[in-house]
Parts: sequence; C-alpha cells; structure tokens
Amino acid sequence: MTLLSLQCASEVLSKEESASLYGALQEWRASSETTVVPFFLVSISPDSSASIRRLKDWKGCQGNNQKLLFGFYDHGCRLDYPGWALRNYITFLSIRWKIEKVQFFCYREYRGQPDLEQSLIGEASFSPPHGCDDPDHVPDAIGWEGEKPGMGTKKMKPKEIDLQSMNPASQDEEKQLMHLKLMGWRHFPVNIEKLSCVRVLLLGAGTLGCEVARLLMTWGVRKLTVVDNGSVATSDLVKQSLYTEKDCGVPRVTALVPHLKERCPAVEVEGIQMEIPGPGHPVSPSKIASVLDDCKHLQALVAANDVVFLLTDTWESRWLPTLICASENKIAITTVLGNDSYLVMRHGASPGTSGGMDEVTSQIDNLSTEDALSHQRLGCCFCNDDASLFNPNPNGALPGLTSVASGKAVELFARMLHHPNGIHAPGDIAGMETEHQLGLLPHQLRGSLPNCVLSMELGNSLGNCTACSMAVLSEYRKRGLDFVMQAINYPTYLKDLTGISDLKRPDACPKMPASISVNSDKISDVRCLLLGAGTLGCDVARILMDCGVRKLTVVDSGHVVVSNLARQSLYTSDDRGAPKATAILRHLAERCPSVDAQGIQMEIPMPGHPVSPSEAAGVVQDCKQLKELVASHDAIFLLTDTRESRWLPTVLCASENKIAITAALGYDSYLVMRHGAGPGISCEASNVLAAMDKLCTKDALGRQRLGCYFCNDVVAPVDSVSNRTLDQQCTVTRPGLASIASGRAADLFTRMLHHPDGIHAPGEISGASSGHPLGLLPHQIRGSLSQYNLLTLLGYSSSNCTACSNVVLSEHRRRGMDFVMQVINEPTYLEDLTGLTDLMKSAAYSEVEWVDETDEEDFVEI
Repeated sequence: MTLLSLQCASEVLSKEESASLYGALQEWRASSETTVVPFFLVSISPDSSASIRRLKDWKGCQGNNQKLLFGFYDHGCRLDYPGWALRNYITFLSIRWKIEKVQFFCYREYRGQPDLEQSLIGEASFSPPHGCDDPDHVPDAIGWEGEKPGMGTKKMKPKEIDLQSMNPASQDEEKQLMHLKLMGWRHFPVNIEKLSCVRVLLLGAGTLGCEVARLLMTWGVRKLTVVDNGSVATSDLVKQSLYTEKDCGVPRVTALVPHLKERCPAVEVEGIQMEIPGPGHPVSPSKIASVLDDCKHLQALVAANDVVFLLTDTWESRWLPTLICASENKIAITTVLGNDSYLVMRHGASPGTSGGMDEVTSQIDNLSTEDALSHQRLGCCFCNDDASLFNPNPNGALPGLTSVASGKAVELFARMLHHPNGIHAPGDIAGMETEHQLGLLPHQLRGSLPNCVLSMELGNSLGNCTACSMAVLSEYRKRGLDFVMQAINYPTYLKDLTGISDLKRPDACPKMPASISVNSDKISDVRCLLLGAGTLGCDVARILMDCGVRKLTVVDSGHVVVSNLARQSLYTSDDRGAPKATAILRHLAERCPSVDAQGIQMEIPMPGHPVSPSEAAGVVQDCKQLKELVASHDAIFLLTDTRESRWLPTVLCASENKIAITAALGYDSYLVMRHGAGPGISCEASNVLAAMDKLCTKDALGRQRLGCYFCNDVVAPVDSVSNRTLDQQCTVTRPGLASIASGRAADLFTRMLHHPDGIHAPGEISGASSGHPLGLLPHQIRGSLSQYNLLTLLGYSSSNCTACSNVVLSEHRRRGMDFVMQVINEPTYLEDLTGLTDLMKSAAYSEVEWVDETDEEDFVEI
C-alpha cells in the first residue's frame, strides 16, 4: 500500500461541507442501528450536503458527481499517520471491488463528539497481489504465520497474543508484586519467578505460623502448605494475626486458608490437620498404625516441598521434621519464642558421601562430616545445648516478640533463597564483609526485647546430635520408620545411640518467670491515637490489643488498594476501595470484641504544602481536630507515610506533654523512638503569657529533655511527594521490616507506660543495667536487616529543632493556628525561626560538609 496524500479533514473540506458532515456524523452516531458499524461510506453531493451510508451502497452512488470517501473509526491520534486499521480496510476494498486508488476518511472523536480538526482525509493506492483471485491464495498479511514460524510453510494460522496480563486477577497480582519489582529496579534484583515457584511447608499455624505465612506472601511466595493439629480458641485472636471471632472452634488449617486467599487470591495454599509425632511420647499399640501414617505423610510433605519452617509449640515436635530435612537435604528454618527472647536459625545441609562404595550403601554407611560442597556442615536446632534447652513459649511471649522473630525468619529465608550456594551457604557473623546484595546470611539469630540486643552465632553440626548427626541419619536411612517408632517409644534410645548422657536436661534449662507483672488496668484504660493505618498502623494496632490496650483511635486519609493486601496485615479483598480508617475498625473488633476503636478519615496538614485561600478553612479545621485528638489521648503513635506529616503531631505532643512514639522504615533499616517530654516552666513565669515565653530547657522533673524525631535535622520538613516521580514516591522497604519495627514500637510503649517516671524516664542504652523488671527503656532503637545491627541511641532536644525547640513551642502556644498556617504556606519560615538558616550560612562560610548518614530514602512507612 502506498500513501499518496494525507491532510486534516478541516483543511480539505469547505466550511459548508464540514458543517454538513459534522451534523451527519452526529446523527449517524445517535442512531442505535449504526453505532456499532466501524466502517462506512461518506457521500458529499455538489451542493455540499453530506450523508453517511453503508458500504454496500457504494456501487449505487457511482456516476452522481458525488465525492465518496471510505470512512472508518480511527483510534489513532497522530496527524501524520492514519490508524493501523486502514491497511486491512484498503486491502479489502481493493480486492473486493478492484479499486486501485482509495480516498479514505479517518474519523476521530474528542470527548464523544466528531473532531474534524483531528480527523484525516487522504488517498492511498494498492496493487492486488498476483493470484489473489485464486480461492487457495494465502496473502502475506501481518497477523498470520506458518505453523512453524520461519519455515515458510504454506499452511497459515492466526498469530496468537496472550492476553492473560489483561485479566483482572493477573493485574491484581502485578500490583501485589510491585514493591518487589521496585526493589529490583532500585536496590536488588529480586528473583520473583523463583519465589513464586518455591514450595514452602509451614509446620504450625499458630502465633508464628500466621505471621510467617503472611510475610511469605509479601515476599511473593505463592505455594504454601500448612500443617497444624489445633483449633482456634478465643485467646488466640489477638495473638494469631489471621484469625477472627468466627473462626473459634474451627481447625486452624481450615480457618487459615480463606484468610490467606482474601489477602492474595493468587496464592495456592493447602491446609493439613495432622499431629507431628515426637520422641519420648510412647504410643499404645492401638495408635501405632495412625502414628505411622502421620510419619509417612510428613515424609511425603517434606519431600514434596523446597523449604520447611519449624514453627510448632513444643521442642520435641521439631525432631522428626529436622531429621527428615537433614536426610532429604531440604532448607529448614526454625523460629522459637521464649518469654522475652527468640531464636531464628537455618539448619545446615545434609552430609555428603565418601567415594569407593556403591551409591545406596554409601548413602547409609559412608556419610561424610562435610556437605556435598565439602563445606563444614552447619548445625540444626538440636546441635546446640543452649538451643535445645530453649523453652518454646509462644503463648507466654511478650507482645511484639512474634512480629520481630517472624520478620527475621522470613528475611533469612529470602536471603538464603537468593544466595548462589543456597542451603550450602556458610554462616556469616557480625562484622564480616559480604558481596551478597541482600546482606549477611547468618546461621543463628538470637534476640532479647528487654536487653535490646541481637547477636549472630555460628555452630557446626555435632557428632552426637540427636537429629542430624551421622549416626542418627545412617540409622534412619537404614531402618526408616522402625527407627522413628523406636525413638518415639523409648525415651533413652536416642541418647544411647548418640552417646550423650542426657537428652532434655530439664533441670538445667534456664527459665524466665511465667509472666512479668503488668498493670492490666492501666493498659486497658490508656487511650492510644494511631496516626496512619497502613503497613505499620495495622501491625501496631493489632499488637497493642495483644498488650491489653482497649481504647484506640485511628486516623488515616487513604483507601485500601490491591497492593496493600499482602503488606498491610488487617485488610482483605473485601475492603478494596474502602477508607482505611473505616475498614480497620471491623478487623480490630473481629479479633477483640471488647476493643473500643474509632476511625477518623482526615489528612494531616503538613509544612511545605501551601494551601489556596479556598482550602485554608478546611485545613484549619483539620488542625483543630488533630489538636483535640492529641489532647484527649494518652499516647500517640506517628506511623504516617511522609516525614512532613509527622511535624504537626510532634509539635502538639511536645506542647501537651504527651507520650509520642515514632516508627519509621527505610529500605532495609528502621527507627523506633520515643519523643522526650515537653519543656517545664521557668519559675520566673507568673502567669499564662509569661509561661509562653519562659519555657525551661529541662522537663518538669528538672531532667534534660530527650529529642524528638526532628531534632537531628538541619533543614525544615518540606514537600517530599510533589516533585518526585511515582516510583520515588513509593518508598521501598524489605518485607518483614514493618513487622520488626511494629513489634519494637509496641514493646517500647509498654515499657514506657510501666516506668515510674513515664514520659520523663531517662534514655538507657544497651549494656547499661536497668532495675526495671521490663528491662531497658531506650530513647531510640535503630536496626538494619542487611547487617543485622541493633543500636540503642540517646539524643537530647536541640535548640534548633523545627518541632520541639522552645522557640517553636512558644510561637505555637502564642499564635496557635496562625503559626501553623504560616509554617504550612512558607517553606523557609521554620528554618528562619529556629536559626537553621543562619546555621547553614555559617556552615557554608566555614566550608563544613554536612553528611547524612541515614538511608538514601527518608524513613517513612509505605
């Protein structure tokens, strides 16, 4: 086809012809009989009147001195090219009616009306190919291909295009995986395909199982099998994050499946109700067949999956899965909770075999002390005496401990899956350099909430381990389930086989008090205000209820979208499009009917976001409402998306002397901190006006004030959204990071509430002795996933702080909303007021280089 001419229709037609054609097109569009016809004929008579006809009328219009144009709906928008449909249209006309030159009309619309400025009129020629009259002729047309493309075969078939990506379910899945793709674009190439194909077996669907299953979906895992033998109890609801009141009495594995599908419809999940046999629990002859069936079923499950998470409540229930994983060389990850501490570890690979014997015999009798890559084997959870004596106590664990441990367990899984050596990867320890982009890959992680410590440990497989030693594995491979049944029925068999003097040593096991004395009345009466109902807000709200908090107010201006479902723990697909502040209330009540929760949909006014005069009244009203909310609550959690949205709440908390706790996320690091108390009043202040101008540099107890979230800044908070691209607005965080930070934030609040000095409590750092039964009460906790660092920091209020300095608080108390509106509308006002402008000028004059040691991204919550 050759394009001979092309012009805008308005340039080719006269004014009369254009007006007549416009009217004819409108009438033609309005006709219900012809609106679906994409191809038509335009007839313009010598008197400039135009009409729209069907193509079949073409022959009847010949010889009447009419201008005939072959029209078609053109969805293109370029003035220099007609739409793609013209090619097939002209080919059809040329072959059907032997027309060598075709005058065409590309009909285009704007907002549902004919647009002759964008519509085109042109002429094109087409020479029919030789032999086109032959019924067997196959044209060389685009969109058709041979049965074997490139082979030149005569038999043709339509070219197929996979439109699966246009399926709504596929589009939802793409949105759920967007955060992983952003990680790949900006930080680390996440292998989404590998994650979606890996098969994961979760042994335990309780406190740990719920959290780990949800976080695995956040990492893109789509094939899950969950094993558990229990049923949902009322006491589980606030601890086990997925269950609701309607699940009480239902088997956990039955209740779990729909809750996972509600958050991620693409996940393939199977629930299996089964009890895992354990050593030292003899069975009666009548139950032997049933126990053997359970053992066989567990063997088949481990063999069919790639990764196994050991999340059960008892230590002995982990023995058989550990043994099978070691024999099958499967990735195994153990997570154990104590009262206030946790253990997360990956098991080592199975032993390799020495040469010189046939394969079957070698696998049984000639096991090596090293793995298949000739690396020293890492130990399992039974290799270390301290680990085997650890008291699993998920129901008695401090609230928040599950979130911290689960986040680290899933992170360990993802890091292991991306490591080139997989299960054979050596164990890293703190301080080591690693080339792996996800960071260190430790063998064991041990953490304590009251001491604010995190340690990485390395332990090799022991020769007398009761689960992964060569003696045990050889006997298991030789005798199979006979060996397992002997271990189950004879408590001393394993210690005799491995040569250890005792197996459990219960008297040597260090024990914590069953519970730490907490003031339940005080916790249930405290009123908590959560600013933000996203990833952090959902987790913090749920953990606070586990702590005993029963009065919650949640503020958020957003709505639930598909990409939220896997990351924000409370929402399901039924909440899509609903305001978060409304949707969260139902989910909180489902887990704790006695909770008194209120949701408020409101946008928090922010500095650096100027408002128009017409918007000013609404913004002032929002400021007043936020002030009333802060005044009527005892503790405020700052969990919002942007840095600047935390400024006004910080000012109000400092002015009202309210407990304020900030949790913020970077890509692989987090910050949890409590703000210091507000300033005391100088004794020289004799009245209200004087009190505004005579704020003390210390708090009401005469102590140095701790700093707030903004005290380390050298610039005022500004608009961090408007001038950024869409992918930059979406701050990327590693899955699991929000769980860890939320657990820390809720735990910090509980310690602060129980401290005799409350908001005035001094900041403590790791290593210092604390006489408080709940442990250390730090000012700031900063953690890193890539290096597994955990730091407790102490910082005092800065006189140049843009939020809690005396000059800002005095101005706020004196001018009220006028001061806030000036901050909102004048980005440099805070810097001028606090002296930061002069400080920066002085720094520039002195050629001082300011170094920002935080993440590339501001700490925010997504």
